[in-house]
Amino acid sequence: MNPALLKSATLVLMMSAGFLAWRLRVLTTEAVRALSRFLVDFTLPALIIVSMQRPFSPELRDEAFLTLGISSAVYAVSIPVALLLARLLGAPRSSRGTYAFAASFSNVAFMGFPVMEALFGRESLFAVSVNNIPFQVLAFSAGIVMIASGHGPARSGAEPGVEPSSGSGAGTATRGTAAAPRLTLRSLVNPAIVATLVGFGFFLFSVRVGEPLYGALEALGSVTTPLSMVLIGAMLARAKLGRTLGEWRVWVLAAWRLFLHPVVLWLGLRALGAEGMILAVPVVVAAMPVAANTSILAEVYGGDSETASGLVFLSTVLSTLSIPLLARALFGA
Repeated sequence: MNPALLKSATLVLMMSAGFLAWRLRVLTTEAVRALSRFLVDFTLPALIIVSMQRPFSPELRDEAFLTLGISSAVYAVSIPVALLLARLLGAPRSSRGTYAFAASFSNVAFMGFPVMEALFGRESLFAVSVNNIPFQVLAFSAGIVMIASGHGPARSGAEPGVEPSSGSGAGTATRGTAAAPRLTLRSLVNPAIVATLVGFGFFLFSVRVGEPLYGALEALGSVTTPLSMVLIGAMLARAKLGRTLGEWRVWVLAAWRLFLHPVVLWLGLRALGAEGMILAVPVVVAAMPVAANTSILAEVYGGDSETASGLVFLSTVLSTLSIPLLARALFGA
C-alpha cells in the first residue's frame, strides 16, 4: 500500500473508534466538548513545545521566519479570495460569512499536526507550529468578523475572551441582528499561541527543557494525534446533515478547500523556488479539511451553523482520500 494511503488509513481507523464510541454512547456531548478543550489547551501546546526543542542554527531560524512570512502572505491573499468565492457562489447573506470562513481556515489543530507528523515525521512539526501563528490570530479576529457578517442572532456560550458588542457581555443571547463582536486581547491569546511563542523563544535562546518536565510534555503531546482523530470521529457521528449535503455550494467549497487551493498554492510556491518543508508545510496545511471550530463559531456568532457542520463533515470525509492523493502527487510521500 502507498505509504501516504497507509498512514491515512491509520488515521481513519482512529476516527472510526471515535465514531463507534459515540454510537455506543461511550462518548457524550459533554465528554467530546471537554476532551476537545483538553486537546487544544493541554496536549497540543505540549506537542508544540516538544516539537520546537531543536538545536539552534541560523539556517533553521531563517527557515522559521520564512515560513511565518509565507503563512502570513497566504492568508493575506486567501481571505480576500474566500470572500470573493462566497459571493461568486451566490450564497445567501446569512451563509456568506460561514462559506468565507470555511474557505479561509483549515483544520490545523485536529488534523494538520497529526497528518504532517504521519507524512513527514515529527521534525516537520516545528515548521507547522510557526506556520500556525497567523491562523491563531486571524481565525479569532477576522474570522469571527466574517461569520458575524451574517447578522444572525448571537448565541449563548460564546468563546471565552471574544465578546459580542451588545454590551451584555460574552455568552449573553441577544435578539434581532447580531452586532460585530468586540475582540479582546484574551481572544488573541490562547494556549497554542503561548506554547508557540514560548517554544520559539526556547529555540532562539537554546533553552533545553530538562527532565522530568520534558518527558511529561513529550508523553502528553503524543496523545494529540490519536485523541484528535477519535474526537473528529465522534463529531462526524453526531453531525446532523439532512439537506446540507444536497446543497451544491457545499461540494464546490469542499473542492476548493481540499484540491484547488493547495494545488494553486503549490504552483505559486514552486514558481518562487520553494522546496522542502518550506513548500510542504503551507501546501499540506492548506489541503486540510474545513476547520472544526467553523460550526462552533457559526453557532455563537449568528452564522449558518447547519451549513458549517455540513462543510466540516463533507470536507473531513473527503480528506481521507484527497490528502494521500495530493501527498503522493505533489511530494511523492
